[in-house]
This record gives sequence, structure tokens and C-alpha cells, in this order.
Amino acid sequence: MSSKLEEALSKYLSGNLELRAGILEGYTYDDGTSVAQIGYIQEYGTTIKQPERTGTIYRRINKDGSFNKNGRFVKAKSANFATDHNIPAHTVNIPPRPYFRTVIGNGRTTWSAILASGIENRGNVRGGMEYLGGAIIEELQASVMTWTAPPNAKSTIANKGTNSPLRETRKLAKSFSFEVNDD
Repeated sequence: MSSKLEEALSKYLSGNLELRAGILEGYTYDDGTSVAQIGYIQEYGTTIKQPERTGTIYRRINKDGSFNKNGRFVKAKSANFATDHNIPAHTVNIPPRPYFRTVIGNGRTTWSAILASGIENRGNVRGGMEYLGGAIIEELQASVMTWTAPPNAKSTIANKGTNSPLRETRKLAKSFSFEVNDD
């Protein structure tokens, strides 16, 4: 190990820099829902009790009175026919998909080498921490974008048109960030 690297690692071990990586404060979906909250739910799973409610189904009717596309649902803006239906109370189970804990578990074997390489290449501890932060973000994004198990429910696949857990809007994968702070 070079003396420059040994010196930088010594400063790191006795220093007060902190690396935070993950979904940092302020990232939200268009409706204002916290991405961190949804990320937590996806990581650990949850059960949601949906109360009974009324839902509107939109369809399009052809000029001859028949349903367009055999009566398949359409978006409200494309519809010329709507019906209200009672949706009974039900429970939605979201299984855990530990994309974050998987990255942490795998990182325990590689992050010290990435940090050391970053310190050596960038010449200081802060640069090394920033290098490691970037690597962690890439690993988190890859974990989300390749996650497959457990698969989505059949109803979710039918709604989304694909079985791609964690990536419907890609907002989760785009919300990872890191920061290096002095304690």
C-alpha cells in the first residue's frame, strides 16, 4: 500500500466525514407521495386495507352502439361512456423486495476496496467517499432496475402490461443520491 493511501486511510479512520447514500429527503412522486416512503414499503412489504368505495370504469362506444375494443377499459380522456361500480373492501399485500438490503449485503465485501481506490485516485478522503457514494448509487439503481422476485401480482401485470417490480415509473431508481458531510 502506498504511503499516500495509508495516510488518507488514517485520516479517514480518525476523521469526521460521513457518507449518506439512499433516497434522500425531498424526492416525491407527482402526487406528493414521498419516494422514501414507497421505497421503504417496497423494501419491507406491507398490507394495505382498502375500504369499500365506488370506482368509475371508462369505455368507448362505436357509432353503431357496440363497444370499441370489445369493451376494454380506456382512459377517461378517451372515453365516451362511463359506469360507476361498487368496489368491496379488500386487502392488498405488497411483498418485501429487499433491493436495498441486498446492495448493503453485497457491498460489505467490495466497498472498502472501492473507497481505497477512490482515495488513491482522487488524492483525499472526501474524494474517496464521493467515489464510493457514486458506486453505491449505481449499485442501488441496478438493483431496482433488475429486481424480479417476487413477481408482480397477475392483476398488477395486467394493469402495467409487464412484470417489472419496482420500475413502473422508474422514479425510485432515479431518486437515489449521496452526500458526504463533516460530522
